[in-house]
Amino acid sequence: RRKHELASADLSYLNLQGANLRKANLREANLRRCDLTGVDFTGADLSGADLTAARVTDEQLARAASLAGATLPDGTIQI
Repeated sequence: RRKHELASADLSYLNLQGANLRKANLREANLRRCDLTGVDFTGADLSGADLTAARVTDEQLARAASLAGATLPDGTIQI
């Protein structure tokens, strides 16, 4: 069961430092240019999310349950 339902939410440009987004549903969410420093994405669904220019580490993203179709901070699409 998902903790946070944020599918398709526009969270662009927000400072979300240290937020607990474990198991969050962030499918198709707009996270462009967000400061995601220290955010816990363990088990989160980031499928199709837009992370263009977001401040986030590869280690944080590796904890997500899915990044399928997500646009990564460098603009590439995750397959």
